[in-house]
Formats: sequence, structure tokens, C-alpha cells
Amino acid sequence: MERKNKLRTAKIAGIVVFNLICVFSVIYVFTMSIDKKQAIGADAGLKVINDFEAPNKDAKNAGVNTSVTEPVQGKETAKPVGGAVQPAAAPSSEGRRTRDEGRAPAAPASVTEAPGPGMFLVDDFTGDEIQNKLGSRANVYVRAPSRVMVSRRDDNVNGVMKKVLMIKYDKKNSGGPNGMGGWCGYYTLVKNEKTGEYFDGTGYKYITLWIKGQKGDENLMIGCADEHWDKIGDSLKAEEIGVHLKDKKITTKWEKAKIPLSTFFLDHANLSAISINFEPDCFPEGAGAGTIFISDIAFEK
Repeated sequence: MERKNKLRTAKIAGIVVFNLICVFSVIYVFTMSIDKKQAIGADAGLKVINDFEAPNKDAKNAGVNTSVTEPVQGKETAKPVGGAVQPAAAPSSEGRRTRDEGRAPAAPASVTEAPGPGMFLVDDFTGDEIQNKLGSRANVYVRAPSRVMVSRRDDNVNGVMKKVLMIKYDKKNSGGPNGMGGWCGYYTLVKNEKTGEYFDGTGYKYITLWIKGQKGDENLMIGCADEHWDKIGDSLKAEEIGVHLKDKKITTKWEKAKIPLSTFFLDHANLSAISINFEPDCFPEGAGAGTIFISDIAFEK
């Protein structure tokens, strides 16, 4: 009988100890949970980006852009599309990247909206450096060993301080995969990249722009592309720029160039791009280097 009482007492004591352990365990876990929240989330000035405990931590980090990209002029780039290099969304084999990755694009302007009587302003070089007034891409195209770079400058254009485009070019005449020195230039798309709509230029007679050189006697050709040239990745070129300038050449003073759209045997109802091209025919030996400045590319009636 005494032995049975001892066993019963030991059993009761074991149950009591087990229950006490369970109670203290629950209290400990609850206390640690509160301490952790106070440490990483209770402070109003502290924002938890990711505590690495959520079942789907990518969802908790949604909207945090960690990519760092920039435009890269590699050894070679894709052949221009209507004077334009393919966007980063479909990178070429030469490895171009764009610095606008991860940024919401500006809403393209209406292709029928003109800023003034008789003129549609394509780009005045204010705002985003990789977009024109239509919200479409504007950038260099290049294939090694030729080189080109662009930047913005403040300049006095006929008494008005404005943002202008500086283009520094170095067109080679040998080397590269085709043995002709590659190519280089600049393009601005008039095609609406968001909708795929081409620009209707049937109501305009000229492509116009203001131009000057750093030293004078620089040379280039203006190009234009329609849907056909857009698809094959090139543009149709006009004569050397001097044909369309009063002094018959680029000088160190601002001068307006007016290139008749009739120069380009294109479908003017479906235009895709305007380009500035440093072609071999622009230079006596097929090679040339220099710096030019451009202001206000537009279509005019």
C-alpha cells in the first residue's frame, strides 16, 4: 500500500513538472517575439525592408530596385534601326545596356500636337537625356573602331540661352569587322515606342535644325527613316549638310538647316526616325573627327 502511494505521488509530481515546463516555454517564446518586434519594427523611424523570415521574401521586397545600369558603348553595337540602336529590353550581341532600366518612362506626347504654328518640335534637348519631346529614345549609335559621344550644354542660340546637344565624333576609315572603320552617329525616334504608331509627316515640308561646329568645316548627313527602313535597321541619307546651309558648310556660328522632306524617297505618312550620320562620304579620306552642336530638331511646314 505504501509503495502504491509513493508511485502515485511521483506520478503527480511528474505531471506538475511537465506542465510547468510547458507554461514557461510558452512564456519564453512570447517574450522573445515581443523583444524582436521592438528591436526591428517598433521604432517608427525604422523601416524593415526584409526580415528574411517571410515565406516569400521577394514579395516583402517588391518595389525595391537594386539594379545599377548605365549606357555602355561597347566595342560594337547593333546596327541602328532607322538610325536607332535596339533597346535594352532586347540587348544586342554587342551588349548595350540602358541607364533608364527600372525607371517609369515618360508618357509620350501626341504625334499630332505642334508647339507652334507650322512647326512640330521633335527635340529641344531639355528634360530626359535619353528621350525626345515625344517620349521616344534619342541616343548615339556606334560600331568600333569608330567612336561617338553626346552631352548637353548651355549655349547662346541667337540671343537666347538654351540647352543644346554636343556630339563628339571620330569616324574611322579602316578596321572593324567590315574593314571600313565601323560607323557612328545619333538618332531620335519619331515613332511612338509605346503604341508602335509612326509619325505622319505628310503635312510638313522640311526637317529643320540649328547647327554649329567647334572649329568649322565639320561635316555630316541628315538621315530619315520610314516603316520600311525601320524594319531593316537603317535610314536614308540626304546630301552633305552644307547643301542645306547658307554658308554651304558648318561654321562656328549658329545656322539653320532646312532639309526638304521631298529629298527622302520615303512613305512620309509613316516616319520612324531622324538621324545625324558621319558617313565616309563626308570626309576626304573617309575618316574625320570633330565636335558639333545641335539645337531644336523639328518638322516645319
